[in-house]
Amino acid sequence: MRIRALRWCLLGLSLLVAEASPSAATTKIIIHAGHLLADPGKPSLDNQSIIIENGKITAIVAGFVDGGRIIDLSQAWVMPALIDMHTHVTVTVDVDSEVPWSDFMPAFLGRPAARVLASAGRANSIMHNGFTTIRNLGDPASVTYDLRDAINAGVIDGPRIIASEPMFGVPGGDYDAHNFGEREDLEPLFKSRGSCSGATDCERVVREEVRRGAGVIKLRLAAQTLIDPKSGPMETAAEINAIVSTAHRLNRRVATHSAGSAAANQIAIEAGTDTIEHGPLSDLNIATMAKRGTAYVPTLLTAKLATENPKVGVPVEYYLQAKASVTKAYQSHVPILFGTDLPVVPIAREWEEFLALKDAGLSTTDVLKSATVNAAIALGMADSLGSIETGKFADVIAVAHDPRADLHEMGKVIFVMKAGKTVRDDSRDDRS
Repeated sequence: MRIRALRWCLLGLSLLVAEASPSAATTKIIIHAGHLLADPGKPSLDNQSIIIENGKITAIVAGFVDGGRIIDLSQAWVMPALIDMHTHVTVTVDVDSEVPWSDFMPAFLGRPAARVLASAGRANSIMHNGFTTIRNLGDPASVTYDLRDAINAGVIDGPRIIASEPMFGVPGGDYDAHNFGEREDLEPLFKSRGSCSGATDCERVVREEVRRGAGVIKLRLAAQTLIDPKSGPMETAAEINAIVSTAHRLNRRVATHSAGSAAANQIAIEAGTDTIEHGPLSDLNIATMAKRGTAYVPTLLTAKLATENPKVGVPVEYYLQAKASVTKAYQSHVPILFGTDLPVVPIAREWEEFLALKDAGLSTTDVLKSATVNAAIALGMADSLGSIETGKFADVIAVAHDPRADLHEMGKVIFVMKAGKTVRDDSRDDRS
């Protein structure tokens, strides 16, 4: 009831905003792109004009043309806006704290309005760094749907959000209430809506969450076989299959959190999960993913930062294994996708995932594709995102120099546009 009421409120606010503000939707916008990398997998073109109307690209023509509001990026490198495939925008991590993950319990118990307002600023900062679309995979505060709806209604500015508030898993799994260390009578306060036992129950929770507004389903596999090498996976094949098949029937893709258990990963891959998050992966996992077209979101920088922080307690071998998995997966033609696991990776350092992927053996072109073309395909949104083409959303960024020559440029974005709306333009100040 709370969500329904808020959505009606957001609709009313968006109508008021539309009536009170002068309409810019019908204004023709023309970007003069000095160097256009419309599809990071294809050659760039010089001196192109991108014609934008009603938030979408209507034409791309050679030369610099007039006839609308001109955005001069004639000295810049222009490319599609970025997609972060793995974030948790409604929580924070304090790496200097004795308990870096201490924000999770307040997220369960805090006031939803306070969480939305705090998350709005973070979402806006992400967008200003060039990420106009994010996939938010797990929110203990259960406010992401409301944040997404407020952004979609135009009440606040932020990136496009494809979200799953709960993480779906079984009792006894990593996200079960007892793992938060509270006394038993408080465990219901930490219970995830995605917790399910048995195939029928797992079908139910997916159906109910799609009805609540889930745009993706996040399956979290337990680390049971790593904690107890004599144990098999905590989840049954029937439970995993029920989650994946129900999501697919309802036209939702599935992102599967891997805790590094090859056996559990294999069940999820064979069940048809669309992406595997984190890792590391076994050779069998990689071979099956290559055969089925399952994409991999390794969140490499998160793995690296976790091993560098003694308070987290992750051994350095984990990062080396994760990195090796990316190298093997890439060599096996598994699609590699950009994802940060923010907030473990701070917003200001999101772009460093590009460097981590490069260090794992990806070509510079494929590193750039991981956050553009490949990510859009994995989202099922290749018809509207991922490249600068006629008919797609005008989601555009610019940097001062060729990012293919130096990936550090991805941390120096000077222009950001989402759906035809300029949200950042430092181009006049930052050109050199």
